[in-house]
Amino acid sequence: MIDVELDIGLPWGSCNFGQSEVEKAVDAAVRFAAIPELADPIVPMSVSVKLSDDAEVNALNREWREKDKPTNVLSFPMLDDDEIDALLAGTYNAPEIMLGDIILAYETCAAEAEEKQISVADHATHLVIHGMLHLLGHDHVDDEEAEAMEALEVKALASMGLHNPYDA
Repeated sequence: MIDVELDIGLPWGSCNFGQSEVEKAVDAAVRFAAIPELADPIVPMSVSVKLSDDAEVNALNREWREKDKPTNVLSFPMLDDDEIDALLAGTYNAPEIMLGDIILAYETCAAEAEEKQISVADHATHLVIHGMLHLLGHDHVDDEEAEAMEALEVKALASMGLHNPYDA
């Protein structure tokens, strides 16, 4: 199992979303990304998840993506595509592996959850799965990639008893 380092900011304190829920979302993303090697990795693996606020995510989005606005989730992979391929082939040699960082913005997440009429915890679960898939090399730059990534998200969420967020 992948070790989850979780940092919970103040706005998240009352929404029943913590270590256990984040670990389950990370595990579901790994299972449905069809990367069984990561379910029981040979070397220690970790991911950092920060539950923050719009201000911090806006600053990171501006600095790293040149978009001066908050967004619901940002992912910062530590491995490039070649390193992920080597990891899956068993040829990536490291004593431990940090897959990357995921950061969620509370205000944006809460507003989206209200709009979708779901709990903040359920929406945050989706966003952690989405962010984790990015760390595992998935993207949604073009329509084909987006459909494939959304399908993985839907399967992972369904395995946790959560609805399809892409249904109208």
